[in-house]
Amino acid sequence: MADRDELVVRELEHRFKNILTIVRAIVSQSLGAASSIEEARDVIDERLASLGGAVEQLLSSDWKAAPLPALADQALAHLSFYTERLSFLGETVEIGPRAAMTLTLAFHELATNAIKYGALSNKTGTVELCCQVRGAGDDAELLLQWIERGGPPVTRPERQGFGTRLICTATGRSLQGSAMLNFPATGAVWTLVAPLTSVRS
Repeated sequence: MADRDELVVRELEHRFKNILTIVRAIVSQSLGAASSIEEARDVIDERLASLGGAVEQLLSSDWKAAPLPALADQALAHLSFYTERLSFLGETVEIGPRAAMTLTLAFHELATNAIKYGALSNKTGTVELCCQVRGAGDDAELLLQWIERGGPPVTRPERQGFGTRLICTATGRSLQGSAMLNFPATGAVWTLVAPLTSVRS
């Protein structure tokens, strides 16, 4: 019994440290990029609300895995005004706790950009989150795309902010794959390709 209790404590400690590391990065990067304390406060609140959605989803599954699209729904729950313009297409994939935190923050940044500049900045644009598993066994990989349509014309930003770095560099590195953000005439498209084993961890 004592050994089991010690394992539980160690697991809780590991989870807490992971979440604390993410929170510290969010606060630090948000403060560095904001032009005022008020702006930083609002951005931090929104990012932590999104992260809280991931934690809630993982708690409901005993911290083992969270299925897409439920994870995306939970991550974007605080953006309920846009719910009818967001749709999920493809396979349901179980996302592990570490990957769930990463993807939740990516979804939040993508949605924030869409609301400010992209498909959700007008009254008619839509977003599709498309999920596909390619290959099998040890070679299986996840193809995940955030596809915007019907918004105003978009152009590639001149500089990369924290959100863009998180969406692409940090997400790709964390999931041992690659993530790219492109800007075709039809709207922004974010594409993630990562090993399924990494996504499930």
